[in-house]
Amino acid sequence: MPVKPVTPVILKGIGSRGLNTQTQSSTIGPEFLTEANNVVYDLEGRMGPRKGIKQITSAVASPVKSIGEFVKSDRTREYYGGSGATIVKLNFATDPDTLVTQSFSGTPQTITDSNWQWINFNDEFWGVQSGHKVINYDGTNWYDIDDLGAYVAPSGVTTFDPNCALGEFGRIFYGGITEAKGTLFYSDNLIGEKLNTGAAGQLDLKTVWGNDEIVGLGSIENKIVIFGKQNIAIYSGATNPATMVLDELIRDVGLAGRDNIVYVDSDVIFLSYEGLQSLSRIQQSDGKSPLEGLSLTVRNDLTRLLSSANVDNIKSVYYQKEGIVITFMPDDNKAYVFDFTVGKKALPRITTWTFKDNPLCAVSTLSGELYMGLSDSVAKYDEYYDVALDSGGNDVDSDYNWLFQTPWLDFGDPVFTKILKQGLFTITGGEGAAATVEISKDYEEDSKFSKTFNLTSDAVKFLYGAANSLYGSAKYAPAASPREYRVSLARAGKTIRLKMTFDVTGHYSSLINTTLLTKQGKVR
Repeated sequence: MPVKPVTPVILKGIGSRGLNTQTQSSTIGPEFLTEANNVVYDLEGRMGPRKGIKQITSAVASPVKSIGEFVKSDRTREYYGGSGATIVKLNFATDPDTLVTQSFSGTPQTITDSNWQWINFNDEFWGVQSGHKVINYDGTNWYDIDDLGAYVAPSGVTTFDPNCALGEFGRIFYGGITEAKGTLFYSDNLIGEKLNTGAAGQLDLKTVWGNDEIVGLGSIENKIVIFGKQNIAIYSGATNPATMVLDELIRDVGLAGRDNIVYVDSDVIFLSYEGLQSLSRIQQSDGKSPLEGLSLTVRNDLTRLLSSANVDNIKSVYYQKEGIVITFMPDDNKAYVFDFTVGKKALPRITTWTFKDNPLCAVSTLSGELYMGLSDSVAKYDEYYDVALDSGGNDVDSDYNWLFQTPWLDFGDPVFTKILKQGLFTITGGEGAAATVEISKDYEEDSKFSKTFNLTSDAVKFLYGAANSLYGSAKYAPAASPREYRVSLARAGKTIRLKMTFDVTGHYSSLINTTLLTKQGKVR
């Protein structure tokens, strides 16, 4: 009987479409993944690791639950956050960086939480959070809103404590105050603290959406978008709120947490209790037709988390430098990451991230940095170590890993057993790190074959002052070439599932190609 030939099975585009935990695993191809943790996609669409969470400030006593970028009148930028009962400024003039507590002028309120939403308006920085007065920073002094000279309280309100705000169309809009959760308040022109007389006013939405309450505010074109828990009201003509009209009411779609509205290109992306949604896509369906959201492939997993989560702790940020929306869910030690670099006509690729110290909030800066608030400090998304600072301010590097898992694959032949002989994995980078291949067969979870191998590097390194350094001072990153790793595999089954885990120890790695060498076995 002739010897069966070895047949290469190329897993083309492995993981190229991200997570899919919604579809039966045995019915999808290798372009989808059933696990994809700490994964990002590079410019060529290949999988690799997220960067490290690098602590940059010395520790403070309380978690940093909010952080914002203040754009000053001279276009320079400063960064402020909420930590416990204080407002802190990110100070880059020390080593390590520090968080400097701010003082208030006037008669300041007692702050009891740090879940601020930050707004830039008219060269000033404003903060709002539920159960607190609005705060204001004019570039020199911090004030409560009622300590500002131009403050005029809205009619019929005892304590003005909005949960959300929007600085657009020449004024500030506010919503979610304790005394009137369904009423939109808007300030006079260019005077964010003047909430009565002049061009200031209010709009009660009770006749529009019943007893729903305002959770967040956004804008698109000349329209203000008012997000409730169960409805979305869109008003056109928002440049003149006194005459703006209801453009559309979208029922049974609401916002899951104030801090989950982001802008991607010209679109408004938000987190609903059904998952991530695109406002323009909803508008295209006129709110009357069934709509597929942006997180369809992980819908059940995501909605299960949302159903039991405190959505006030969930925060989303658009990191423009990498084209990803990151939704931090610290109560579940997880972030969902939506990669929009695939273009508007395709659904985003979805992965997850996990952390040793869960980020509680984040801000993406114009200069391309991503700062995150942690349990006692601020961190930066940078390099390929998770980094904490010890009591002396020294870096303590910590490894992490990235991993992916394919669906169950029958390679187009559900009848014959496949005998796996070798795996050929083309990988670039990852110098000195370990990689582990794990093979499961025939839907068995308790019978796995695994093998670990070490990544090496053909990187060309230029060292300072070395003979091959240009002008004796080259500081270029190593240029690594791909390497093919041959790994012997000892597994046979009709269906195969591949899982790979890569340690991250200071270097980037990326999977370029995967080929499995198989022989045809028996029918069984």
